[in-house]
Amino acid sequence: MTIGVYAVINKADKKMYIGSSSNVERRLVHHRSHIKRGHATLITALRNLVLDVNDFDFQLIAKTESIKDARQFETALLQSAWGQSWLYNLAPHADGASGLTRNPEKYKTGAAKRNSNPDYAKKLSVACKGKREIVTCPHCALSGGGGNMRRYHFDKCSKK
Repeated sequence: MTIGVYAVINKADKKMYIGSSSNVERRLVHHRSHIKRGHATLITALRNLVLDVNDFDFQLIAKTESIKDARQFETALLQSAWGQSWLYNLAPHADGASGLTRNPEKYKTGAAKRNSNPDYAKKLSVACKGKREIVTCPHCALSGGGGNMRRYHFDKCSKK
């Protein structure tokens, strides 16, 4: 497991995406699999291109001691190259296109509240009950949740 900054380089046009991760190897496997499956979510700019995973070079740019250091280094690289035509990134910083940095303490606090309350699951279950519309198929009398029945059953009912 390597913490650091990486680049995904399009060999054909030499454009690149720069990213950082607490596990660079796992992140690059994720990028490879998305390209192989045709999910070019790696970068918006690739969505209209038909590319093969062999059209890309996946490189580790730098190892760092912490993810915070990796994000700072990624931001420095992006800011120095921002506006260049060879860069796929959507934002000049490591916080993504939205620029929002999430506070993990909020999530930890919420999880601690839920885990400390033994009745939380029961309260959630009660809160969700009664809100679901139950419908019956006029052809076969099968009953189920309204949305799912309309979406998956009514048009495909074998007794229709």
